Amino acid sequence: MTAVAERRQEYELDLPVGLADAGGEVHRRAAIRKMRGHEEALLYDRALGPGDLVSHIIAGTLLRVGSLELPGPDVVARMYSADRNFLLLQIRRVTLGDEMTAGYTCPGCGSEVRTVERLDEIPVRALEEGEDPEAIEVELEDGYTDRGGIKHTSATLRLPRGEDEAFVSPSLEPDSMKAADALTLRCIRRFGTLPLAELQAYGLRILRELSFGDRLRLQRALNDDAPGANLRRTIHCHGCGTRFERLLDVTDFFVPYWAGPDASGRRSSTSPTTSTGPGARS
Repeated sequence: MTAVAERRQEYELDLPVGLADAGGEVHRRAAIRKMRGHEEALLYDRALGPGDLVSHIIAGTLLRVGSLELPGPDVVARMYSADRNFLLLQIRRVTLGDEMTAGYTCPGCGSEVRTVERLDEIPVRALEEGEDPEAIEVELEDGYTDRGGIKHTSATLRLPRGEDEAFVSPSLEPDSMKAADALTLRCIRRFGTLPLAELQAYGLRILRELSFGDRLRLQRALNDDAPGANLRRTIHCHGCGTRFERLLDVTDFFVPYWAGPDASGRRSSTSPTTSTGPGARS
């Protein structure tokens, strides 16, 4: 994992993907500071949707990226979700420490499972040389057969950005599956030889007609296989013995689990594409 180096109340780190400037140069070196009361107040601002909430929290604590000083929410919204989640993780670490007590609901017996997560031990994968965040190739096993009888078995995706999160935020709470599909659709740049106009017109319907395995392949390309912090955890319920997977979600990331679900009343997740169920409550 990238070490966080402190210098005069600044914490320097390297982003997994990076932010491209107007000239196309990608900047990965960034500096953050600890959260203050101004950022904490954002957690209670119900005028901000989940995606915008994340943008404002990061913008309030992000001192610079490369040569860009104090980037605002508009700039942060253009950052890849992998970098945004990574920054939230690091902001949480420098503000509240590396240990976090998380609560998960066991799908087997419904009981509360509490674990102590070590945030400094979460693996982070950086974008590899030659890897293009705007051209992620995915091969589908079953594919999609269009109205003309043509079968499409490949897709090209790009990594999601903060502006994509903001777009799907209104659907996140009432229909998380719809939000996941909407985010995936926004990230599809090519779907076999299907005309882009048809993909945009029937996109959500096409995604629903894909096999469960192919849907997971698309989602994994945007989550588990993508650069960034690996927030997927394997949880063991000592009550019934069930083992299950959940994301260490950024939902209420800065609110202690014992404060209750109404402490801030906010969902700040930037990863609505997970299909494994509810994430952790920090």
